[in-house]
Amino acid sequence: MISQEHGSLIEMIPPAAREAAGRLFADPGETILRADAPASHFYLLEAGSAKLVCEPIDSPPLIIDIYHAGDFFGEMEMVGLEIKDRSVVALTACELLCFTRDQFFHLWDQERAFSRTILAVHCRRLLAAGDDKVYTDGTLLSQRVLRVIQGHTSPGGWFLYTKQILAELTGISMRSLNRTLKALQLDGLIDVQAGAIRLKY
Repeated sequence: MISQEHGSLIEMIPPAAREAAGRLFADPGETILRADAPASHFYLLEAGSAKLVCEPIDSPPLIIDIYHAGDFFGEMEMVGLEIKDRSVVALTACELLCFTRDQFFHLWDQERAFSRTILAVHCRRLLAAGDDKVYTDGTLLSQRVLRVIQGHTSPGGWFLYTKQILAELTGISMRSLNRTLKALQLDGLIDVQAGAIRLKY
């Protein structure tokens, strides 16, 4: 999920509150939040990209979402919910602000724009999850892969990540993905050059 509408969430936090927050730096591939250690803080990504990965016991890991600067996670744990099958892993070098539960609720109570933005983003995430479920259950694999590509492209139409990440986002093997990409290419919908994927329309 690329942060555009809520990219200003950082600016909604008063400078004093930002200075009081903890800071976390993560290198590419480093785990920011482990599945077996639920978040004890509210995390706000200042720079970089990270992936939210579901790690079921009986199936391969699956990327659920991709966070960018301005995105956040850990809000559900702030209200007492525990999610023990999801990790957050840095895709690039990341810089994060970390707020304690007390700091989070102080911002929630005192900064109306902050709390409204978090609520709006949460609602969009719920709608997207529902749409994904409906779309996955009722469409062909090629359409599902194309939809994921469309949701993660640069202004020039290039897919922002590797084929491996695309496979994880769609929950399929690399072999199935390569077959699907070939079919999409034959249909004239995408172009694949040295592993990079570009939409053709």
